[in-house]
Amino acid sequence: MQKSMDMVDLLESLESSDHERLPSQLSGIFSSSIHDANAAAPNAKAAPHGGVLTDTGESIFSQLLERIVQGYALKLEDGAEESSASLEILLDGVSDSVLIMSQAGVILEANQAFYVTFGYARGELLGKSIYELLPDAYRGAFHERLAEFSIHGNQSRPAESEDILAFRGQRKDGQVLSMDCILSAIHLRGESAVIALIRDLSFDHSLIQQLKESKEHYVALSETITEAIFRLDADFKIIFANSGVKNTFGFEREDVLGKPFSVLFPPEVFSKHESEFLKYFYVDDKDRLALGLKRTFEFLGKTKHRGVAPMEMSFGNSKDYLGRTLTCIIRDITQRKMLERKLRHLAYHDKLTGLGNRDLFNEEMHLLLQSLEQGQALRGSVLFLDLDGFKQVNDTLGHDAGDEILIETARRIRMCLRERDVAYRFGGDEFVIILSSIKDLNDSVVVAERILSSVAEPFILRSKVKTAGSRVSVGVSIGVAIIPDHGRTIEEATKSADIAMYCSKEDGKNRYTLYDPEFSEKATERWRIEQEIKTALGTGGFKLFYQPIVGSDGKLRGMEALTRWQRLSGEHIAPSVFIPISEENGMIVALGEWVMRRACYDTHRLHQKGFPGIYVSVNVSSRQFEQASFVDTLEGIVRSSGLSPSKLKIELTESTIMHSTKDAIEKIIEIKRRLPGVAFMVDDFGTGYSSLSYLSRLPVDALKIDISFVMNLAEPQNEKVVNAIINLGHSLQLDIVAEGIETRAQWDYFNERKCGYMQGFFFHKPAPLETIVAFLAKKRIAKKRA
Repeated sequence: MQKSMDMVDLLESLESSDHERLPSQLSGIFSSSIHDANAAAPNAKAAPHGGVLTDTGESIFSQLLERIVQGYALKLEDGAEESSASLEILLDGVSDSVLIMSQAGVILEANQAFYVTFGYARGELLGKSIYELLPDAYRGAFHERLAEFSIHGNQSRPAESEDILAFRGQRKDGQVLSMDCILSAIHLRGESAVIALIRDLSFDHSLIQQLKESKEHYVALSETITEAIFRLDADFKIIFANSGVKNTFGFEREDVLGKPFSVLFPPEVFSKHESEFLKYFYVDDKDRLALGLKRTFEFLGKTKHRGVAPMEMSFGNSKDYLGRTLTCIIRDITQRKMLERKLRHLAYHDKLTGLGNRDLFNEEMHLLLQSLEQGQALRGSVLFLDLDGFKQVNDTLGHDAGDEILIETARRIRMCLRERDVAYRFGGDEFVIILSSIKDLNDSVVVAERILSSVAEPFILRSKVKTAGSRVSVGVSIGVAIIPDHGRTIEEATKSADIAMYCSKEDGKNRYTLYDPEFSEKATERWRIEQEIKTALGTGGFKLFYQPIVGSDGKLRGMEALTRWQRLSGEHIAPSVFIPISEENGMIVALGEWVMRRACYDTHRLHQKGFPGIYVSVNVSSRQFEQASFVDTLEGIVRSSGLSPSKLKIELTESTIMHSTKDAIEKIIEIKRRLPGVAFMVDDFGTGYSSLSYLSRLPVDALKIDISFVMNLAEPQNEKVVNAIINLGHSLQLDIVAEGIETRAQWDYFNERKCGYMQGFFFHKPAPLETIVAFLAKKRIAKKRA
């Protein structure tokens, strides 16, 4: 048995060691880094060289890197302040510096520890190059490491010990720091970003230097460290322990001195990792990385009063006159594990409903497809759900009411599922369900029917909504796809379920539809159009044409803005196709705002070209008009465009106004107050509920006779309706606009009845602004010559 060693012996041993090797031997002992941490998680197994691996073979440390980057992606995509703040709080809970940068080294994000370490104010380094923080001598090595990620940027893999890079960093005040870091490339939204976890070793190096200079100082320092420090002999007996053992394990140092190291572990944990501990004991520090041994080791430690707790251990061994010994520093990482779990939950779950998000869906679909390939399950199923009527509720009752419905819908969906099934929210009112193991189609049908019945029950809004106590009803359209019958990849299966859901919408909503390749072509085309609409909104794929509106004297008085869309393939898609799809999925709001902005800007340009009398008429959809922010948005667009409000006319359909007449009147009055001169027109008048009583209360300025009446003037009943509309407009002192004028006879008919404005092919087809300008210029020249 070797002689036990006290602190003086340890210091003498340190002083007799090769001083050049001390920094590399002990730099991992007195630290609080999370480098190479493999989290102790449920269903974990031993890694070949120590640490813990998940069932998928990945280190949880590498998963943590990915979760941090995914949380950062949320911040960019959503602009969700609450999620961003939650991510910032979690990152700031990590004691090491966390840095996210581009492959060129541009700093994109960093936690508070990073700024404190380098002496900068938070946010001061965003957009700066990491090389500004490195002395010249270390920039080359760092650049080479980043270059590796540029070459292999899409090949994400767990971070390994050999990836650790030692370098010097320079603080803002000029102080040079000894540091090391570990880098990992993560595939992020089609781009590769690099995440770095950086540890300041300056304290470690300073501590070692002080140990060489003063035995007493070392004793004092070891007692100020809150982590537990142990020294073990060849029999794995504890020959030294600092006071940190009480803070970490709850034991007094006298309780463990002379005891086997195994007293700090549950028996099964120590026996599982004993061979790994022996490697750390006998392998010199400088040789560990070459043999695959990590600088830190995670395990479940046995505490005196708290049961087991996750711990992290660093090692440093030495040989002296007493023989070889192993020094360990152990810290309790319970708080860090809690942060990791919170971070994972933030990255993988929808904050509003608590359901999994699209990222979690993709991961668990991947596992399901793997199990199907390996024969562990026969079939699976994906259900794609979209609420019917939700957007109308959200637009009219407000987002609080909408959130209540989404939360309650998520609860009802959960109640309809089997224990092994999982629900996810993709965003908006879209939900997806994975049925991980089904015997036949009937299993999916049973779940779909349960959900239809449950969601059909009225929703009673709670007190936080201004319409508290209101009963609101929505439906749900469901698409069902069977795996692998309707898709052998995540994309194929999800798309099939999505297409089937749209078929449910087209067949009347509030039903389920099983995917069938026979209707795939039609549904796929609709799905493609929807995706292309999203793309066109972001890339300027839509264009505005203008159809002139003439007065009874034949002079051009205004023009109606009409949206046109040509696909990338060159095919023109009719408004009657893409507008209903846009209304169904809510994109009509963004499209409508673009049309209003473009039309106001174009008309202002027309005025600047010497035609100041022309007004523009813009159609506003029901969903756009019912947005709570519509008035503010409209005011901002008109004022920023430079267009005089008196040159803007807004067209609203009867159904839009009648949906909530009181709200419509209040909104129109408010717009006219903020933008004096803006006129409102009832579009397609006569096709809906045309009532003199409601019309007399509306603060509108004009009626527009629907084209269907104009096209069928020869029918006596239609002619009576047209005459009634004109007389009604005159009696209420409203302007009358007739659309669809294509013949001289129609022009004469409406002129005789004192219809003030007309538009149609008889005067001019819809055309780009440049064509309208040329038309006006030609008219002006002809007038001068006359």
